[in-house]
Amino acid sequence: MIRIALIEDDGDIAFTIKLNLERERYQVAHYAGGQEGLLAVQHAGADFVVLDLNLPDLDGLTICRELRRDPKTKSIPILMLTARGSERDRVTGLELGADDYLTKPFSMRELVARIGAILRRSGRALEGAGYDDGELRIDESAHRVYAGGEEVRLARKEFELLMLLVRNRGSVVSRDRILSEVWQMSDDIETRTVDAHIRNLRKKIGTARIATVVGFGYRYDPPT
Repeated sequence: MIRIALIEDDGDIAFTIKLNLERERYQVAHYAGGQEGLLAVQHAGADFVVLDLNLPDLDGLTICRELRRDPKTKSIPILMLTARGSERDRVTGLELGADDYLTKPFSMRELVARIGAILRRSGRALEGAGYDDGELRIDESAHRVYAGGEEVRLARKEFELLMLLVRNRGSVVSRDRILSEVWQMSDDIETRTVDAHIRNLRKKIGTARIATVVGFGYRYDPPT
């Protein structure tokens, strides 16, 4: 499931956006404060950020700049929301790294369409709850995985780990993030548990697919 961080201080707007995105099967985490939202994305990650420009404690332009500076978050797509409609504001947001810009008021239909388009362009969307790069195929709804045309059996945590890496393909996923999202940071889980599951995945789907980035974590590299 695609995880969207919604950073918006207007409660009514945030409620409506969250409701409509969840209807489209997105997982939405809402943050009313800019600092809170920035720290949450930096710590837990996200597949997409919907970012209000006018926040009371930390403005959206600063948040966008900080996310783009951080190697862990620099590739996360960002859609800016704002009541400012001037060309200067739009250009500033885009120059700082925003992927798109939507001026309030806007229709929920357009918001959903733009998010979908950005996800497709960024390669993060899993169309039809699945993934297929010609060598690895995943049927997420059925929890079935095929490597080289042959079905491989994965344990539950192996499957969840693979989905996390595939959703963030081309980007490094840290061990801390893996522990947070796959194991919910259980006290009895250690980083070597992640390493063991990575070894099992490599045996089952091929060693060339999952790269180790020393000192950071792991990265899934699709075939070129």
